[in-house]
Amino acid sequence: MTDAAHMKSAVEAYLARHSAGDVDGIVELFAADATAWDPVDADPHVGAEAVRAFFTGTHEMVDQLTLTLTGPIRCAGNFAAFPMTVQTKMGDMTLEIDIIDVMTFDADGKFSEMRAYWNMDDARYS
Repeated sequence: MTDAAHMKSAVEAYLARHSAGDVDGIVELFAADATAWDPVDADPHVGAEAVRAFFTGTHEMVDQLTLTLTGPIRCAGNFAAFPMTVQTKMGDMTLEIDIIDVMTFDADGKFSEMRAYWNMDDARYS
């Protein structure tokens, strides 16, 4: 089982790489057979190439994306849950949304599942 220190470090890397637009770095954190639900009620992205395509598409449609941790990373068993705010800039528009992500870790310390809890009803625009 992956320890809490590793899980917290992986989550911090995920936030930093996402904010830097480092899709390759994000995908390195996921297992080859990982599944990502973003948002959790959407169709899942299954496997490394689908995860890569999802994150590539996300970054291609925005000018800037910044993920900020807004509370502690909580670890239990092979799960890590954390609250964050995502700020997206597209031209003159800024969108912010609060999200809770839950990552499941495999035996190798990679994300085997990602579930992102959010919906557009909670978005703030400026």
